[in-house]
Amino acid sequence: SFDASSNNVTVTSSLTGSISGLSGTNKLTGAGDFTSGVANLTSLGLKFTGTSGSGTFTFTPATGTAVTSSSVTINPGTATRLVVTGNSSQSAGSSQLITVTAKDASGNTVTSYAGAKNITFSGASASPSPVTNPTVAGINFGTATSLTFTNGVATGTMYLYKAEAANIVANDGSIFSSGADRLSVTVGELTFSKLAVSLTSPQTNGSAFTGTNTLTAQDIYGNTVTNFSAATNNVTVTSSLSGTISGFTGGNVMSTEGRFVNGVANLTSVLVFTGTSGTGTFTFTPQTGTAVTSSSITINAGAATKLVITGTSTQTAGATQNITITAKDASGNTVTTYTGAKNITF
Repeated sequence: SFDASSNNVTVTSSLTGSISGLSGTNKLTGAGDFTSGVANLTSLGLKFTGTSGSGTFTFTPATGTAVTSSSVTINPGTATRLVVTGNSSQSAGSSQLITVTAKDASGNTVTSYAGAKNITFSGASASPSPVTNPTVAGINFGTATSLTFTNGVATGTMYLYKAEAANIVANDGSIFSSGADRLSVTVGELTFSKLAVSLTSPQTNGSAFTGTNTLTAQDIYGNTVTNFSAATNNVTVTSSLSGTISGFTGGNVMSTEGRFVNGVANLTSVLVFTGTSGTGTFTFTPQTGTAVTSSSITINAGAATKLVITGTSTQTAGATQNITITAKDASGNTVTTYTGAKNITF
């Protein structure tokens, strides 16, 4: 005749977690929970959610003597996520051994998740120059990599090449890493190796460059070297065009510490070419490291500063000749924009 509605029975466990599924969640509180003095906990839905392992369950009535079960083993549940662990920092081009663990919803390692699994990794980018993809076990990110799991755990060697804050995700097609289950890795750039340049075309002879013009210090993978200093590694600027480079403290030489900010030098409103107009390239050569040559840049003539008269050097009195008047800039380039009707006094 025992009735749990008048004598509630609370269920607890020595394991860390929670009890649920009963009429009162973690309590037997229903008049029909006991039939002829027996409660079938299987059909009533007793559920434990928490840390797997071996422990006991205690059933305590509101009045009467409690009872504790014999030792009960709680196995992990179904794998619901993959957790990636490893070092939080690494240098571009270097490797580390990462661990991938299959876990259930409560964070227990799912030991039954075993054998070869096709795991696809993501969360890191390819380096810019040359383009080099991140890999695990020699396979590019974005392509399935076969890893062998033993008792829910597998390892693989990971190479990263781009300097960035990467968040490494493992995905087997049905479960994956998210949030804190990802491995956050700060990938640092290497030492200075080369320069990269981007110049806007066209420019004007004798005037500081306009538009977006940058020179970037890079490591061997094309990552920006943020601590590069032109004071300790001067950069000389030359051109395939006939003329001179100016605008820097050293004329055509970048030689001051502040010229590069976080590895990038802004050449706009600084770099000046004075000489023959036309199309040519600009080369930036560091004292140590690899030089870089720009793409083809058109230098247009500057503002007209003089009129040049040409013709025959002899002429008979009363005779005529055709003379030519050409508008030129300070470097002697013909100013093609000097057009239309002009009032010329001789």
